[in-house]
Amino acid sequence: MMSDGPTVEESGALRQTALRYIEDHNTVSVATREAEGVWASTVFYANVGFTLYFLSEPKTRHAQNVAANPAVAATINEDYRDWQQIKGIQMSAICTEVTGKREVMRALASYVKKYPFVKQFLSPGQLLRGMQVAGRALDVRLYRLAPTSLLFIDNQRGFSNRQEISVEAVR
Repeated sequence: MMSDGPTVEESGALRQTALRYIEDHNTVSVATREAEGVWASTVFYANVGFTLYFLSEPKTRHAQNVAANPAVAATINEDYRDWQQIKGIQMSAICTEVTGKREVMRALASYVKKYPFVKQFLSPGQLLRGMQVAGRALDVRLYRLAPTSLLFIDNQRGFSNRQEISVEAVR
């Protein structure tokens, strides 16, 4: 059930609620498309506003799919036992590898703040390229999920309650 549209005040409160939800969670499931069909992967993320960032090796199935088709769908949610408790984020997004130094630094700062253990794997000026972890060399890249549409789900407000957050407001 889509709402008729929140007031400006309600819209601001909704944005803050959705942003808190994103900040309080750690994993996002990303659905990608490939020639054989669709594929979903769950990755740790950090966010800067509503934009999500994750680390992945370019040889993974989801990274290869994104390189061929950057349009994805993603969800952030918990595993609930009662459907009336369901809350979460659903989004359509464009997923691309981040290469600009300024954005890489800003996104990695957010990532390390959220996951301090990652700092031990980062080399100055690069991600995890060539570093040996558990006996194998890694080539890890930073990816951006930039929402093109975003919904906040809150079944506590009613079955299938989805409220859209303006994409313009998201960016």
